[in-house]
Amino acid sequence: MPKPFISKNNPFGEPEVNGEGFEYKYFYPKYWPMWGFLGLSFLVAYLPKYLRALLGELIGKILYNFGKSKKDIVEINMKLTFGELSPEDRAKLSKLFFRNLGHMYINLPLLWWKRDRALQKIIDKKGLNLIESHLQKDQSVILLAPHTLSLDFGGRALSKYDLLSMYKPFKNELLNWFIGRSRSKDTDKVVIYPRDKIRMKTIIKHMRKPSVFYLLADEDISMEDSLFSNFFDTQKTALKSVSKLAKITKSKVLPCTCTYDIKKHKYYFQVFPELENFPSDNLHDDCAKINSVLEKQIMINKMQYMWTLRIYKNRPDGSDIYRI
Repeated sequence: MPKPFISKNNPFGEPEVNGEGFEYKYFYPKYWPMWGFLGLSFLVAYLPKYLRALLGELIGKILYNFGKSKKDIVEINMKLTFGELSPEDRAKLSKLFFRNLGHMYINLPLLWWKRDRALQKIIDKKGLNLIESHLQKDQSVILLAPHTLSLDFGGRALSKYDLLSMYKPFKNELLNWFIGRSRSKDTDKVVIYPRDKIRMKTIIKHMRKPSVFYLLADEDISMEDSLFSNFFDTQKTALKSVSKLAKITKSKVLPCTCTYDIKKHKYYFQVFPELENFPSDNLHDDCAKINSVLEKQIMINKMQYMWTLRIYKNRPDGSDIYRI
């Protein structure tokens, strides 16, 4: 059963021994292919950035030409989201997305193998003062982030803060441990909970102390915690729990996003001013505002949103649009 990833410097009273750790079973033969992959990722992490860029371009082309299942999901998502675009324009957008996806895959090993100090040098950060102004007033902050391709670098940009977040466990236990380890480095002050195992009471308890909750709230997870509202050219669910959590903890909700500049080999993380009149007394209005904010975040660079997600898993008519 997946456990939290707990950095030893976390300020939330979570003992490191209660978190996910290395297990000797990872030496079993069934994990050897994954060890080979991780060894290869080490080499990739220390390639010159221009060679990594060439590999990223190659991987993007391979995914676009041969990744049929991913390509089908992207087409469905874009057709619903940007109904006004012609098939030709959607195809161009899809091709650019897969190019960025290739660069994402080739740059992830940087997070796995390099130290925080080295990683901070390739992340340009703006708006962190907005976080700090609220923390100085003894207010916690909910950072509302979309699933951009660079979301893990967004989390890395926040490494100096008392940080909470959630993660979706990988099926391969060794990979899950290894990637989680990179998200909770020894220099961090973070606890990252498995998404399906977290109790919101735990988050609420921790946020009584001024802290930052890095929340990816754009995924279509459960109708029990969601309401439909307008989203580009269609409707999409938004999580009610964002409004509820902000109200209970009296936290400020600030949008943020992270993108990547392929030419400059640099990441850009930006925090925006807090949502006004949020939370309100109307959950429908709050969910509509979340989707409206998400639209603006995606349009910063729509080629770098994670269009391979099943963001329309739940539909108003109960249909499954991804059943291909």
